[in-house]
Amino acid sequence: MKYYKRSDCRLCSSTNLKEVLKLTPTPPADSYVNKENLKIQQDTIPLDLYLCLDCGHTQLGHVIDAVEVYSNYIYETASTLGLGSHFKKCADVIMRKFKPTKEGLVIDIGSNDGILLKYFKDYGMNILGIDPMPDIAEKATKNGIPTLSHFFSEEFSKKLRSKYGPAEVVTSNNLVADTDDLISFVKGIKNLMDKSSIFFFETFYFYLQVKNFVWDFTYHEHYSYFTIKPLKSFFNKQGMELIDVEDNPTKGGSMRCTLQLIGGNRQINKSVENHIKLEEKEGFQTQEIMKSYNKRIENSKNEFKNLFSKLLDKNNVIAGYGASATSTTLIYHYNMGKYLSYLVDDFTAKHKLYSPGFHIPVYASEYLYKKKPNYVVILAWRYAEKIINKNKKYLDEGGKFIIPLPKIKIIE
Repeated sequence: MKYYKRSDCRLCSSTNLKEVLKLTPTPPADSYVNKENLKIQQDTIPLDLYLCLDCGHTQLGHVIDAVEVYSNYIYETASTLGLGSHFKKCADVIMRKFKPTKEGLVIDIGSNDGILLKYFKDYGMNILGIDPMPDIAEKATKNGIPTLSHFFSEEFSKKLRSKYGPAEVVTSNNLVADTDDLISFVKGIKNLMDKSSIFFFETFYFYLQVKNFVWDFTYHEHYSYFTIKPLKSFFNKQGMELIDVEDNPTKGGSMRCTLQLIGGNRQINKSVENHIKLEEKEGFQTQEIMKSYNKRIENSKNEFKNLFSKLLDKNNVIAGYGASATSTTLIYHYNMGKYLSYLVDDFTAKHKLYSPGFHIPVYASEYLYKKKPNYVVILAWRYAEKIINKNKKYLDEGGKFIIPLPKIKIIE
């Protein structure tokens, strides 16, 4: 896997960067492999966060080649619990709040299986998906969501504008943070817009990530860890303005940002400045907040390792629940790789695959009842309640769940 160390800030191009968080190196987090590829060595890549001391943006220090990752990506939106209803609400908010012209064009960049565009289609909008994964683009198109299999770029956006004209709405959920060349990306977005257009994107909100202790969402596919103050400055320099910011609980703490071209048709909501004031009050964009965050992670790691050591001393069989990207970060940093007998997951595309690096086998969740491990670590801990409710039979038969975060709990 190709990667390089990034020496400048994605938002302001400053080279005044400071390492503020050092996690255990991992392979690319979602690089699960099939049996035929088990002999291929998966190298680990440093997993460190750097703070720009000039603009306050936080980003990964080491960058993987996006073409290698997303040409073979196996994630589907449908695999994440609750995201279907979440994206329906997302479309509802845009239609209600920003009132785009009916039958106008909605372009979703990184559209995946097209679930968001489906809801815009239900509203009578014209839709177009852009996604680099050939298989999933083809699948979405067959399901009635026209999708072009292509990496989005400034040059490609010109072709889209020439063929389809300006879009009423451009969306890009959970992709902006996964984009290395943000300046070129935003120029491409601008090419699709006019004064009445909005650009709406959803992404992890680093403020909520830290507050909610969702540190395992740090992995190589996510290059940037956004807060509002640096983002506002960045977009202004690119000729765009933030007009609305809204928090939402997805994936442990995300935000919805809406933008227009500077001088566009809509008023700027007070939510933008309110978020900036809150970040400043809590000391974000500073080294101090990162020192505290780092310390909490290390304390949690040590507490978990102590518990794990005691369980292993008693020859307990331990499995993991959740074969996601965040599982890779958690497995490596908490040193679970050699000790988890297997993983289970509800997403069928992950079954019969092997985890990144350690090559832990992945089975369907029903495997728990066949093998009956003594303990199951809920690696997908944000969904612990749903997972436990679905698997009460495992508890009734004497099994125990371990919830690793935000505080360690044993459920029996």
